[in-house]
Amino acid sequence: MKTKRRKTREQSQAETRERLLRAAEKAFIKHGFDASPVEAIAEDAGYSRGAFYSNFHSKDELFLALLEQKRREMEQALDEVVRREADPARRLRGVLDWYVNQGVNRGWLILENEFLLHSFRNRAARARMEEFNRRRFTDYAALAATYFAESGVQPPGKPEALAVLLFAAAKGLDELAMLDVEGAHQDLYAECRDLIFKRLIPAAEKGR
Repeated sequence: MKTKRRKTREQSQAETRERLLRAAEKAFIKHGFDASPVEAIAEDAGYSRGAFYSNFHSKDELFLALLEQKRREMEQALDEVVRREADPARRLRGVLDWYVNQGVNRGWLILENEFLLHSFRNRAARARMEEFNRRRFTDYAALAATYFAESGVQPPGKPEALAVLLFAAAKGLDELAMLDVEGAHQDLYAECRDLIFKRLIPAAEKGR
């Protein structure tokens, strides 16, 4: 009979953090950041208040850890898009489609806006959100620079500007689409996306 191997301290702590993150994600989406007390998050994850503070110094730190985890997940998803397509133009098309469709995740949009609202009222949180976005824009800008370089064409703007433009356009349109309960304006929002995103495709296709 095999003896069940005990988890190491590191494995146990990682599992605790993961369960707390999942419980927090559910609470923040359902109730909002301010209406989700630490005690409720810990209880839903199956732990005590003390266990929460053994892993996170504050609810702000927990939220940032959750956002960072989501950022890594999106990076992995984007990396999969890149690896699937060797042709530079088609790869760029896939990347731009990813930019548009990442907002389909309603939960992610709610999470991001919850912390954004919190950061408007809290200077320290605002600084953390700015740093989070800076890393995200740096990653996206590096990808944009790489794709256009592989295509052998000049991008229509600085990679940093393209990264911010694509992010702002996708986020703004996703928010409008989420408020369009009856779906009456989805075609209009799709046309708006095309006006922005499809203008980048011809430049890459010239390098084919």
